[in-house]
Amino acid sequence: MGGIKEPTFKINPRFRLTTKHLSVVWHCVDKFTLECEAALKMPDRFVYQDKGSVELLVQYHDGILDMIYHDSTDFETRKIQKWLRELMRDTILRIAKVVLPARVKYWENLKGLHGSGVTVKRLRKNVLGYCTFNNHIALQPFLVIFRQEWTDGVILHEMAHYKYKHHRKSFWNYLSTLIGEDSKMVKAKDDIAMSPYYNYYLYLTKIS
Repeated sequence: MGGIKEPTFKINPRFRLTTKHLSVVWHCVDKFTLECEAALKMPDRFVYQDKGSVELLVQYHDGILDMIYHDSTDFETRKIQKWLRELMRDTILRIAKVVLPARVKYWENLKGLHGSGVTVKRLRKNVLGYCTFNNHIALQPFLVIFRQEWTDGVILHEMAHYKYKHHRKSFWNYLSTLIGEDSKMVKAKDDIAMSPYYNYYLYLTKIS
């Protein structure tokens, strides 16, 4: 039997992303307006062209990606999809490198725990984060576009490894004290809740 084919996702005006730290907003304008806008050089402005014609303009500001296109922009080509996905990936990573370490620091201060640092990087599939024996936490970039309670659940899980380097009963009991709920029940609930989004978020942040 062959392997299971990965789901195919498309980034186009039907694509929706509205989160605390990043939202995507689509704007359809006429081609002349798009070309005039693209001629203005501004920080965090990205222009996609095909055969010398401006097809898409993306402007990032304050956690918002404005996607500006014209009514004939073809979102079905592999070239534009690759460009959009890489732009999304780089934007998510950029935000995550600021937000996630700050969130870990917030919980460390609140719980009176202290690790040796935080790294935000693409991890293996199905790994949201890990904690080393030196109490250094690594986190998936796309956690920054999860619901806050899911992100916090992952962070607190890894912080519990500051004290317990395993997943035996003592670990789960300690994690329950950190999150204030039964940790195994919360993990099961969040695993189910995240599953429809997981492959989608992996797609947005994959390296190649």
